Amino acid sequence: MRHLWRTLALCVVALTAAADAKPSARKADPPRKAAPKTPKASAKTAPERAHKIDLAAAKRLGDAYRAYDAGELGKAHDLLAKLDDKKLVSTDYALWLRGMVALRSGDAAGAQKQFDKLAKIADSKFAPEVPWRLADCLWLEGDRAGAAKAYARLIARDNAGSVGDVGTAKFRIAEAKPSAAAYRTFVLDHPSHPLAARAEKRMLELGGAPLTAEDRLDRAKRLTAAHDWDESIAELALIPATGISDSLALQRDYWTGTTLFQMRRRYGDAAKLLLGVYAKMSSPEAMFHGARALSRADKDDEAIEWYRKVVATYPRTSWAEEAQFLSGWLEFNRGRYKEAIKPLEDSLAKYPRSKWVDDGHWFLGMSHYFLGQWDAARKELAALAKFRGALEGGKGSYWLARIDERLKKKDDAIAGYRDTVSRHPFSWYALLARARLATLGVKIGPFGVDSPAPQGPKLAAEVDEKLASDELIERADELIAAGLGVDAGQELSRNEKAFLKRNDRGAAFAMLLDRYRKAGNYNRPWLLAVVYSGSALDGPPAEDARRWWENAYPRAYAELVDKYQDLGKNPDGYLHSIMRKESGFNPHDISYADAQGLLQMIPPTTMRVAKALGIPYDPGKLYEPEYNIKTGSWYIGHLLQKFKGQIPFGAGSFNSGPRPVMRWLDLYGDREVDELVELVPYTQTREYMKKVTENYARYRYLYANEVYEQPLVVDKHYLDNQLTY
Repeated sequence: MRHLWRTLALCVVALTAAADAKPSARKADPPRKAAPKTPKASAKTAPERAHKIDLAAAKRLGDAYRAYDAGELGKAHDLLAKLDDKKLVSTDYALWLRGMVALRSGDAAGAQKQFDKLAKIADSKFAPEVPWRLADCLWLEGDRAGAAKAYARLIARDNAGSVGDVGTAKFRIAEAKPSAAAYRTFVLDHPSHPLAARAEKRMLELGGAPLTAEDRLDRAKRLTAAHDWDESIAELALIPATGISDSLALQRDYWTGTTLFQMRRRYGDAAKLLLGVYAKMSSPEAMFHGARALSRADKDDEAIEWYRKVVATYPRTSWAEEAQFLSGWLEFNRGRYKEAIKPLEDSLAKYPRSKWVDDGHWFLGMSHYFLGQWDAARKELAALAKFRGALEGGKGSYWLARIDERLKKKDDAIAGYRDTVSRHPFSWYALLARARLATLGVKIGPFGVDSPAPQGPKLAAEVDEKLASDELIERADELIAAGLGVDAGQELSRNEKAFLKRNDRGAAFAMLLDRYRKAGNYNRPWLLAVVYSGSALDGPPAEDARRWWENAYPRAYAELVDKYQDLGKNPDGYLHSIMRKESGFNPHDISYADAQGLLQMIPPTTMRVAKALGIPYDPGKLYEPEYNIKTGSWYIGHLLQKFKGQIPFGAGSFNSGPRPVMRWLDLYGDREVDELVELVPYTQTREYMKKVTENYARYRYLYANEVYEQPLVVDKHYLDNQLTY
């Protein structure tokens, strides 16, 4: 997961740093949000009961941070001047902010004084960043040589840039002792840095040679590795088509093909480039990805032919293992089940220890299933049924029961369906199994037994406020009172293990989960519940188990969801089901494909939704829960309505886009839902459909006391409207 940074972003400060000696900023927290409002029923909120918390001091600290984030340095300074640090538990937050305000205001001595004090608090979350800020102080006061030495030491320790801005530090090292070589190193190592263009200009002014074609290639590699694909393609385009060595031309074409493949564009061009260079480079990776690019360009016959060549040419490589499996998988996905069997069998025989073994058994078993070859299908599926996971073992046991039902072995089928429900309650396959049992005249509950007992470890029903005197909780309460919920959540996360060790676990978990919620953090309680709830989620949500359920399946941002879910006529629980799968309730989440925020909305899609809603589009707002939920609710709900309210297909259309789901319904809509979903060729979308449907069933059961019944019959007649994006 990737965070937004504070208002003083790294790149912005870096641009001003060299020009007017302003300090570089730190990689920091997401924008600060006030903690959610607590119910008015209780006059004594948790922070008020923590006896050391001075609410007035906490509020002033929060106001100072918000002024700083808004760029109001004078206001932040005045608020801090009135703040008595002795009244704070989190004095390091005050020291840090005083130092940053002084640094940004040009007061190097004042900043150094604050950071020197902060350096003595070893367990502060700011401790790793203090040395970088002290180096900034040296730079600001004009001691460039001293700053350069400090930066060099820090770079050696933190070359990945996990704490400091390594790029700006290297630029300043070059500025301290200017040379064309130093600037060239920066330009090559940090091609996407905001100061790269300035460094290249200074390199040339000092008599440095212009960047060579080899330099362009090196920069392009770094840009591709950083997912700056458009910039990489632009860099590669600067390498001339003629007058370069054959080796360099090969590398240019290879990296152009690789970058096009990774950016999911122009697959045909990517295939041509990669397959054109693999032999001269002796590269199985280029050959394999060239074949994959052909497949993604809908040239499956050519892709399969090249997969076979990968296996024949490079048989002992991991690329060959995957290529052998994919040659059968592609046949399966286009409905050629008979043709899929041989390459899948070869995959299992040639590479019995590859990571594709389980998938090999699965697709081989389903190939036999769709051909009506029941004994052969049973053999492959039986291997999967032994697995514990709901999406592995569950599908094995479910489809074995389907075979029994097809063979008129009713008792065996019922036993198999019952086993699926009891082993994997609420899973996609448990939902299907319950639906199958209903058609056989058998009614069972969602847990597979008549009177299931609550399960899982103890989780206190009431928060023990005596634990509020613990230093960790005091810090969190103070930050919550200050409206610094993100920071409070970070403090809890940094020290939760030690807190659990020094207190009764049931009471400690209750306190942590309560304070995370008060901080507005639903992501961490979700993770804790999934990891520590034991078997609580496999039994009914009662007593301790219910409290685990409520954290694992929270009604996060309920006020906003309730406010906007009708924009798309979303049923209760559906948006939370998507949110849980998409971001884990983290509003600062961003995906590989640039999907952002709680509901992982993609900017181009959001632009169209904003236009439909008649609201302005602002890319930065996708990290704001209200804007994300408002736009996401409209889009997600309208997709669900397009597919007649069918949860698996509405969810699938959000993951893949509606056009593929329309195509699958056109192709397979006469099949029942269990077969249709298994025939979805996009692995990610197929599993997404299953998981969101499980989430939805759990939300309905937990909050509406409703047992969700998954229909087996598919309504293939989707709405023919303009929502095709």
